[in-house]
Amino acid sequence: AVIKEVFLDGNCKVALGPSGSGDVVIVLQLEMELVLPKKSDRIKIIQGEFRNSTGKLIGIDGADGIVKMDDSLD
Repeated sequence: AVIKEVFLDGNCKVALGPSGSGDVVIVLQLEMELVLPKKSDRIKIIQGEFRNSTGKLIGIDGADGIVKMDDSLD
């Protein structure tokens, strides 16, 4: 499944299937399990000012992730 959009209440619009090409459903936040990404994983930010942004996790510093954002490529 692929998260397509994160709503303000934490619920998500999710496209089913490994590449996100299947049916689109709304999934409640309490029905989801967050998975900690590994370095080099593609990620979608689900909270904060960059919510709904995507990028690549290039490093981890304690509890913080360092992400190369898709939009700015910075």
